[in-house]
Amino acid sequence: MLKYRLNELIEFDDRRFNPKVLVNDPGYRMVLLNIKANQSVPEHATSGKVTIYVMRGHVTFYEQDVPCELRSEEVISVASGVKHRVDAHEDSALLVLATGTAKEEHPDLNDEIDIRAVPRPQRHPLIFAKFDSLPVGSSVLLVNDHDPVPLSQQFESFRPGQAAWEYLERGPNIFRIRITKVSAHNEQEALSGIRLSPGQTQSGSTKL
Repeated sequence: MLKYRLNELIEFDDRRFNPKVLVNDPGYRMVLLNIKANQSVPEHATSGKVTIYVMRGHVTFYEQDVPCELRSEEVISVASGVKHRVDAHEDSALLVLATGTAKEEHPDLNDEIDIRAVPRPQRHPLIFAKFDSLPVGSSVLLVNDHDPVPLSQQFESFRPGQAAWEYLERGPNIFRIRITKVSAHNEQEALSGIRLSPGQTQSGSTKL
């Protein structure tokens, strides 16, 4: 059993939205998503149903092209496979729960991220956020219009030994790469940036 003091885990990053993975079990994931004002989470889809609870702040949540204003203590759910994105108007903290993912039913399926239309500053944060949310053994299919060599180098630096990189299509106009999560070694520490002390799983969480 784990107990989290969520307010103590809220931590913003001036460069990008900051996801903290709290639970990453088969069929269930819990992520604390920290988004500063004027930051965005690019459009994407998940293979399971998602519930989003706004702990603080004000965001506009888009289900495909349909906007919904969300403020503190409001909650929304999204069906499996529906594209969605988030724009933050204030510094905001969202608790995201993903359940019943399709991967457990169809382990060969891949989530696809087509980053060709995603603004460049948002591409790598989006991919790392998706990769960190994957259970071990699952993969994400990356689509791009050039060979993302710098991204591969970042995986080697920031997630050493965690990712297997497989080219399914290698140019010249389109690149498809399957990135498989082969290990979750030190994932919690890497996300929080804090060394764990005995009896803790992250800053603000305690084993019970």
